[in-house]
Amino acid sequence: MKVVVSLGGSVIVPKELDINFLRKFSELIKRRKRDKFCIVCGGGHIARIFTKEFKKLGLSENEAHVLGIFATHLNASLIKFMLGEEATLYLGDPRKAKWKSRIIVSGGYLPGWNTDVCAAYSAKALKADLLVNISNVKGIYDKDPRKYKKAKLIKEMTWKEFMEKFSNVKMKPGTNFIWHPLAALICSKSKMRVVFIGKNIKNFEKLLSSKKFVGTVIHP
Repeated sequence: MKVVVSLGGSVIVPKELDINFLRKFSELIKRRKRDKFCIVCGGGHIARIFTKEFKKLGLSENEAHVLGIFATHLNASLIKFMLGEEATLYLGDPRKAKWKSRIIVSGGYLPGWNTDVCAAYSAKALKADLLVNISNVKGIYDKDPRKYKKAKLIKEMTWKEFMEKFSNVKMKPGTNFIWHPLAALICSKSKMRVVFIGKNIKNFEKLLSSKKFVGTVIHP
């Protein structure tokens, strides 16, 4: 199976490196020898250090975006090193991504594109069987679960339903998206199935093994 993983920066570097998660994640990827993986890394806390107060630092919005991209490249390099020689670091245009090894690790590419967009373009270029978004929540909820205790997990929805409900978000450096509006458009037009899950590695392995898992599926 060919799998593209959008690995949120919030699970790589929430505030400090999540070493336990990173070890378990890399061990799983190395263990799944029959699968190909493209792992697109987010910037996490490192990116937000620079993008949160970019105006106070005298930076332009474009410069803040570029710093955020560098942060994703740093995290991608870390993941590549943890995965070893079997993995290839690719920091080029995700629209031109190719399977040059069993595991590809990448990050951001252009200002204004977050790693969701890069993951969506990568999945399209690589003709992936599955696109998975791993974040610090178990899936997509009807309300922000960090603010509302009674928020309910949405088990499945269509891209049309998703865009009607969640795509009206202002774009600026460091913005948190459930899934970037451009990425949603790419996935919708490509009739791509995308699964949103949390950082539980056993749950991720269940998904890869076509077993029952906890998360949200968005389908055409």
